[in-house]
Amino acid sequence: MIFLYTFLCLILFILLFIPGFVSNKYLSQNKLLQVPDLFLGFILFILIGTIFSVLFINFIPLQYLWISSYLLLLILSTIHFFISKDTFVDIFSISMFRNILIFCIVFLLTLVIRFLNPDILHTEKIMELMILTSVMDMRSIIPDDLWFHNENIKYYYFGYFVFSSVPKILLLESNVAYNFILPTVISYSAIVLIHFTKLLFDHLKIKKNFILFFIFSFIFIFFLSPVASSIEFMSHLSIGNISFYKFIDINGIDNLPKIKLFWPDDHWWWFSISRIISYNRSDFILSDYTINEFPAFSVILGDIHPHVLAIPSVLLSIYLIIFIFKNAYKNNEFNYLSIIQLTIIFLFTILINPWYLIPILWLFFLNLLFYEYYIGTKLWVFIKSIIQKCLPLLLIGIIVILFLNPSNQLKFPFISFVKVSSQMVHLIIYWSLIFSPILLFSLIKIFRNGFLKKELLQNSIVFVFFSVLLTLVSTKVFNVELFLNYVFIIISFSLIISIFIVFIKQKYENKNYLDLTIAISILSGILVVYGTEFIFIVDSFNNRMNTVFKFYFFVYLLVSIFSVYFLYKVYLSLSKKTSLIFISVFLIFIVPSIWWSISALNSRFQEHQGIRGLDGLSYLIDEEKELISFIKNNTQTEDIVLETVGRAYTKSNLISASTGRATILGWPNHEIQWRGSSTAINDLKDKIELFYQDPNNNMELVSEYNLKYLILSKSDILKNKYDENEFIKSFDLIFENKEYKFFMTK
Repeated sequence: MIFLYTFLCLILFILLFIPGFVSNKYLSQNKLLQVPDLFLGFILFILIGTIFSVLFINFIPLQYLWISSYLLLLILSTIHFFISKDTFVDIFSISMFRNILIFCIVFLLTLVIRFLNPDILHTEKIMELMILTSVMDMRSIIPDDLWFHNENIKYYYFGYFVFSSVPKILLLESNVAYNFILPTVISYSAIVLIHFTKLLFDHLKIKKNFILFFIFSFIFIFFLSPVASSIEFMSHLSIGNISFYKFIDINGIDNLPKIKLFWPDDHWWWFSISRIISYNRSDFILSDYTINEFPAFSVILGDIHPHVLAIPSVLLSIYLIIFIFKNAYKNNEFNYLSIIQLTIIFLFTILINPWYLIPILWLFFLNLLFYEYYIGTKLWVFIKSIIQKCLPLLLIGIIVILFLNPSNQLKFPFISFVKVSSQMVHLIIYWSLIFSPILLFSLIKIFRNGFLKKELLQNSIVFVFFSVLLTLVSTKVFNVELFLNYVFIIISFSLIISIFIVFIKQKYENKNYLDLTIAISILSGILVVYGTEFIFIVDSFNNRMNTVFKFYFFVYLLVSIFSVYFLYKVYLSLSKKTSLIFISVFLIFIVPSIWWSISALNSRFQEHQGIRGLDGLSYLIDEEKELISFIKNNTQTEDIVLETVGRAYTKSNLISASTGRATILGWPNHEIQWRGSSTAINDLKDKIELFYQDPNNNMELVSEYNLKYLILSKSDILKNKYDENEFIKSFDLIFENKEYKFFMTK
C-alpha cells in the first residue's frame, strides 16, 4: 500500500502543473513573475479548496471539498489549454520534465528518510499530530482543539490544512499523512529553488553544469549545518581540552572520548547544535535560552512545525521580491501588479506562520527604501511611494494578526528590549559558514573597485553610535563577560553593515541590478539578526526565544540561497592558487557538516522504535492500537473521551491526538501558551486529577463537559494509585485489554 499511496500522491501533485502552466501564460502576458508551474498549480488548488471550505465545510465533508476543488481546477485548466490551441510541445518542455523529475526525486528521497524512522514521537510531534488529526476531521473552518474539549484550536493550523489536502483526497489516516507532509514541503521548496538557481545561473552566464549548481545549492540549504558541526566533530575525535569547550559554551558539546565518530551511540547527540545561542551562569541574575534550528535539522528531526511548512512560500516570497526590484532598477519603473502577486504569496506564508510577517515586510521595505533613494525621488514623493507600495502587505499583515491569527500570543507592549547579549563566539559558530563567501566576495570587490576607507569608517561610527544610543534606552544587564561580548558584537556588526552599504553603492554604480538587490536582501537579514540583540517580540514566554528562533530560521534560508552563488563568484574572482586555498579552507568546514548530517540521520534511523514504513504510530504496543481502533470505530467524532492530563513532549494524550476524539485537557503547558490563562487551565487540570482520584464524588465534570467516555490505563493505576473499582462501579466498562479499560458514562 505504501507504493500505491506514494504513486497516487505523486500523480496528484504532478498533474497540478497543467493549471500552473495555463496560469503562467497569463502572468507572462502581464509581465509578472512566472511562479514554478508545479507550485503555482498547488497554490491555486489550495486557494479554491480554502474558498470551498469557508463556504461549505458545515455541509460537505472536507474530502469531497478537496476532490471538487482538484477536479474543477484540472478540468477548467485543461479546457483552457485546448481552447488556447497550445501544443503539447509547449507544455511538455525539457524544463518541465526536468522540474517534474527533480520534484519526484526529492519527494522520494525525503520519503525514504521518513520511512527509515517514521515515529511520531519526541519534541512536539504528538502536538503536531493532534492538530493534523483535527484538521483532517474538521467540521468547521476553525478546527477543534482535541486537547481542550473541542474548543476552537488556538494555534497556527493553516499549514496543516494546506499540506494535508492531497493525503485527505486519498483518505490517508493522519498518522500516515504526517509522514507525507515533509516530503511535500521539501519537494516544493526544491522546485522554487530551481527557479532561483536559474536566475543566478543565467546571471553568471554559465552554459554548463546547471543541475550540478542546483544540487549543490539544495544540499547547502537542506543538508548542511552551521560551523557548530565542526566543534561537534572535534568533540567526537576528542580534540580540544576542557577550557576550549568551556569557551565554546554549547550545552551538550564537550570532549567526549566515549562517543564514537561513526556512529555515535547516543541517539540525541545531534540535537545540541540547534540550541547554540544561550547564556547561563550560576553567579549571574539573568539567563538567555534560544532555539536556533535550521533546515537540515528539520529534515533530520522530521517534524512538521509551521516554521517548516512555510519554507516553500518563504522561498517564493524572497524570489518575488528579488524579481520585483531587479526589474524595477532595470526598467526604471515599478510593476504594481507584481505587488498584488507578492501580497497573495505573503498572505499564504503568514497564514501558515505569522512569525514570518516582520522579516518579509522588512525585506521588502529595505529594498524599497534603497530603490526610492537611488532613483532620487523628492522627499514627499519618496514618503508617498513607500506608503503606496507597502500598504497592501501592511494591511494584509494587520488583518492576519488581528482577525485571522488563531493564536495571537503577542503580549502588551508587543516589543521589548533584550536584557542579555549573545556571546560573539556563538554568533560566529552559527552564521560564519553561510555568510563567509558573501562577505569575502564583498571585500574583494570593495578593494578592487577602490577601497573607500573614509566612507567605511564613517558608516561604522554611525552604526556604533546608534547601537550605543539604543542600548542606553534599553534595559540591558551586563557583567564583564557580557559587556566584552556586547562591544565585540556592535563593532563587528557595524563594520559588516558598513561593508555591505559600500558594496551596494558599487553595485548600483556598476548597474549590476541583480547583485544589488541580492546585497540589499542580505543586508536586511544581517539587520534582522543584529536587531535581535536589542529588541524582541513579546509573547507568552516574555523573552527572545521565539524571536531568535523564527527570525534566525528565515535569515538562514535567505542567506543560504545566495551562499553558493557568491562562493562560485569568489572562485572566479581569485587567482587559481588563491581560489584553491579558499575552497580547501571552506571544505574543512563542509566535511564536518556533511559528517554531522549523515551521522545524525543514521542515529535517527537507529533510534526508531516501530516498524519501518510510513505509519508514524507503528511503535505503539498492540493494546494501544486496539484501543485506538475501538474508539475510532465505536464513538462519534464530536464525543469527549477523557484521558489523564499528560506532560508536554511525552507520548501522553496520544489517544486524543490519534483518534480525533477530544479529551478535556492535554499538554497544559501548551494550552497555557495558546490561551494565556494559566489559572483556569491549572484549575481544570486539578479537577481532572480529583475526578480520577475519586470519580463518584466529582461527577460534575461529566455533565459540565458532556463527557461520554473515559480511559483508565494500567500505568495510571500503578503510578497514581487510582482505584479501578470506583470506575467499575460508577461507569459502564465497554472495552478492556491488558493495558486499558474504556468506560462509557451512565
